[in-house]
Amino acid sequence: MTHLSERPLPSGWTTVELGELCDVQSGPGHLTSPASRGASGIPLLRPMNIGYRGQIVPTDLTFIPQEAAAKIAPYRLSPGDIVCARTGDPGRSALITAAEEGWLFSGNLLRLRLHDPGRQRYLLHFLGSPLARKWFEASSSRSVGIPSVTVATLLRFPVNIPPPEEEAGISAVLEGLAEKIAVHEEIARVTTDLRNLLSPLLLTGAMPAGREERS
Repeated sequence: MTHLSERPLPSGWTTVELGELCDVQSGPGHLTSPASRGASGIPLLRPMNIGYRGQIVPTDLTFIPQEAAAKIAPYRLSPGDIVCARTGDPGRSALITAAEEGWLFSGNLLRLRLHDPGRQRYLLHFLGSPLARKWFEASSSRSVGIPSVTVATLLRFPVNIPPPEEEAGISAVLEGLAEKIAVHEEIARVTTDLRNLLSPLLLTGAMPAGREERS
């Protein structure tokens, strides 16, 4: 199998297909179509709810009525699952936490349920890497101009696996960087809000800029 690297992998590393690491389940498109959705009930995740840092963004959620619970039981999400975009931006993924337990995923997402829960963070970072993005761009099909990936294709996705001690270290480094990104994003958000609050006051003379007038 071709590994995702431009150079040979180090000794002790292997490459396996994603299907060896997890079960992949497509979303129940026939049960979660727009006609089946409502304003309340069981939250339904869509590709737009996947943040680029691998987190769930619970905004603009849509819902499946509670009375459909029996039909959609096999598609409920559990903490540790990974949801992966199947269309639009194939491969963009997020980790399900306790906050999303029992939620559903639309037909435009795929659920990855790992055989080894300890590998969740590593796989999430691997799926979000430039190496993976390049593979998805080459492997996705295009229907009416929209990139998409099938379950069969995703099962063949090659994952580079380091020795266990290195895998833990890699996950820790990438997790630390993701946390730093989150902090800087929050600083940028708060600063933007402050600018939007102050600029109308400053630009209309309602609030002085704080500089002393020169005599």
